[in-house]
Amino acid sequence: MHNHDLPLAPRGAGADQVLAGYLRQQAGDFLRSLRLHGESGADTRSAAEAARALRRSAHRIRGTLHTFRPLLDPAWADQLRTELAWLSGVLAEEHACTARLTRLLDALARLSGTPPVPSARAADGDAG
Repeated sequence: MHNHDLPLAPRGAGADQVLAGYLRQQAGDFLRSLRLHGESGADTRSAAEAARALRRSAHRIRGTLHTFRPLLDPAWADQLRTELAWLSGVLAEEHACTARLTRLLDALARLSGTPPVPSARAADGDAG
């Protein structure tokens, strides 16, 4: 993404470059987290860490779009903020499901007398 690719309203040349750079950095963080999330597979700890990083990036981008909305194309900023809010909700649900899975695996381990799954226990510690 180049500075001119960000749909900015025609105001302050310096501010738009700073804003575009920050959003580009956050988008890069988001995409790296998305890749890590896809690569985590059944590793609940890695999936939980990647999901947290995704939510953090989405939150930062949403906040930036809200704060600097007057400098941006409002329709574009609002649409992207809505989509990021939806994604954050999905990731929150995934986090809750991962925590439930961890508790279920721990309960099954206790019932069967086997040691708990290490990655599941680490994810449970992150969930609380």
